[in-house]
Amino acid sequence: MRKLIFCFNMSLDGYIEGPHHELDWSTADDELHDFFTNLLRSSDLIFYGRVTYQLMQDYWPTASQNPTLTAAELRFADAINSIDKIVYSSTLKNVSWNTQLFSVFNPGEVRQMKAKPGRDILLGGGATIAQAFMQQGLIDEYQLVVHPAAIGAGKALFGGLDQRLKLNYLWNKPFSSGAVALCYQPGGNL
Repeated sequence: MRKLIFCFNMSLDGYIEGPHHELDWSTADDELHDFFTNLLRSSDLIFYGRVTYQLMQDYWPTASQNPTLTAAELRFADAINSIDKIVYSSTLKNVSWNTQLFSVFNPGEVRQMKAKPGRDILLGGGATIAQAFMQQGLIDEYQLVVHPAAIGAGKALFGGLDQRLKLNYLWNKPFSSGAVALCYQPGGNL
């Protein structure tokens, strides 16, 4: 069975974006781009919610044409552009960028995808879609990149859970920027 891995950037105080959707508190250096590129290359499908999908789709399909991109950013662009994607949205009518559009979240469909042969599956959406996957017990691994910034307010990654989630530590990876990737797997409810 394929693992479903949720990987996301978050502030030290648990936010995935600031109160006005700002992301300028996170570091996007070569080391982190390579970390995410390796994760993409070990997977063959990524789920998105509409907002994150549109954010990524607006930039990465043509990013490789930007002459100022670093080699690490070009590797990330190649990896993100080639992976298959599914976006959940009730408002989008058309998608591109190797993407299928699903208007309704169906946990049974996700379980069927996980049971098929292939590489890992990624969840790259924001808090809303992540919480839906969490509540259905679909996430096999959390890879959270915690940045050395406390922003005080914004959208909390775990803010909408209706029950506590126990996580078991697997590994960590520090980065020279001060960010740390922390990996956990679900261990039941508290």
